[in-house]
Formats: sequence, C-alpha cells, structure tokens
Amino acid sequence: MTELFFVAMLAISVVVLLVSRDISIFLLDTGLLFEGFFQAAARLVTPAFAFLTFYSLLVIVFASLYTILDRFTDPPNFMIDGRPRDITFPESLYFSLVTLSTVGYGDIQPHTGFARLITATEILLGVLLLLFGFSAIISHRSDWRSPDDPG
Repeated sequence: MTELFFVAMLAISVVVLLVSRDISIFLLDTGLLFEGFFQAAARLVTPAFAFLTFYSLLVIVFASLYTILDRFTDPPNFMIDGRPRDITFPESLYFSLVTLSTVGYGDIQPHTGFARLITATEILLGVLLLLFGFSAIISHRSDWRSPDDPG
C-alpha cells in the first residue's frame, strides 16, 4: 500500500513539474490583464461617482416634488396598486427611481395631468442624463488614454 501511495505522489509531482511553467505564465498574464483593467477602472471612479451623485440627487428632487404635490392638492395624484391615494415619501422615492430609469413597473401611476407632466419631465431628464452621463464617462476614459494605447 505504501508503494502505491509513493507511485501516486511521484505521478502527481511529475504532472506538476510539467505544467508549472504554463501555469506560471498564465497567472502572470492574468495579473497583467487585471492590472490594466484596474488602472482603467480607477480613472473612471471620479466621473462615475459624479454621475451617480447627480442621478441620486434627481431621484430625491423628483420624489420630493411628488410628495409635495400630493400633500398640497386635493385629489390624489397617483394610482397606487390600482386605487387613487396619497403617495408616501418612500413610495415617491421608489416611483422616482423607477421613472428616472424608465423601467416603469406600473404599480404606481400618475393619475392627474400635472403629475403626468412632472413624470414626463423626469423621464426626459432620465434619458438625457443617461446619454450625456455615459458619453462624459466614455470621453473621460478616452482623454486619459495614451497615444500608443490601441483600446
């Protein structure tokens, strides 16, 4: 039994010896690839953070508008789960995020003309923010690129 164990360990050692050079080259290539990726990602942190900050600010501003609109007008401005009622601030945050991202699940819907106007404005701003935001992030990435960098 000891001899069988010794032969198995010798076979494993030979296999490790034969492939260790290829594994080392693979690990070095992988490390270099990730080093380039993380350097590029580090340059995108500032514009991505600015984009997300502005996006979050718009969500909060429109959520506040929806809540204020519902507090100071008589008929409810939103249909929530199929019935008109006043919207809470957490619900307005959710509705604002869903609207700004143009997902629109339909569980909360603007019910009055003025609420629809504010919602349409938020949708347009959301689309423009995505277009200009991603454009700015991509152009920021290309501004940092060196002349000899192909990608």
